[in-house]
Amino acid sequence: MKHISGRTAAWLVIALIIASVHGEAAAGKAPTAEKILDRFVEVTGGRKAYDALENRKSSSSMSIPAQGMTFTITMWTARPNQVYSEIESPMIGKMTKGVSGDVVWENSIMTGPVIKEGLERENTLRESVFERYIYWRDNFETVELEGEEAVGGVDCWKIVLIPDAGESFTMFFEKESGLLTKVVTVSDTEMGKIPVEASLSDYREVDGIKTSYKTTMNILGQERILTITSIEHNIEMPEGIFDLPEEIQALQE
Repeated sequence: MKHISGRTAAWLVIALIIASVHGEAAAGKAPTAEKILDRFVEVTGGRKAYDALENRKSSSSMSIPAQGMTFTITMWTARPNQVYSEIESPMIGKMTKGVSGDVVWENSIMTGPVIKEGLERENTLRESVFERYIYWRDNFETVELEGEEAVGGVDCWKIVLIPDAGESFTMFFEKESGLLTKVVTVSDTEMGKIPVEASLSDYREVDGIKTSYKTTMNILGQERILTITSIEHNIEMPEGIFDLPEEIQALQE
């Protein structure tokens, strides 16, 4: 053994690691929450691919079948947490909303220009962080594995992500693929806390990143279906897209 080569030693180390991993699997030992989340990052593109993203434009439609309503949604996002979105429907007209710096705002025919305050503002600022769930170590205080659970007949790991403030998120990751398939949380609204369940499917690759193109939400027993029609990354953003609209600036004066 005194004359073992460096290359042979390296292979022995690798063999020991593989044997250890297979030993844990044979013993039925579950991976940690951290490993499950890191695997999700890798199977959807990897840290290097995500680090290369500076902004995103997405177009989608959302339907509420029970009410016969359909919305078109166009959203621009950029690091670190800039957001501007336009939501349009023949029934309610056009709504715009955004996050500009630390200002959270909204403007629609129903509400007029509004600057969000309090809990709604804080929650929106947290949610607007670019790729919040990919950089989970920076955005959540703790992550915990709660066990296993089948989602749609598929075995999943059940992970709870707890931020330093606000509501926790329970996420379900498929054991085989490593993809996120369901999210359960509670949304703080003017009507109080509302449970939200979202099922993710139809993963597609764009610019090296796998993204769910269909999200089916259940909110107070009502189904809402969000379908992405296009995604673009690292585009030239429209000038001033994240600036505060004049109507919102007027509220600050």
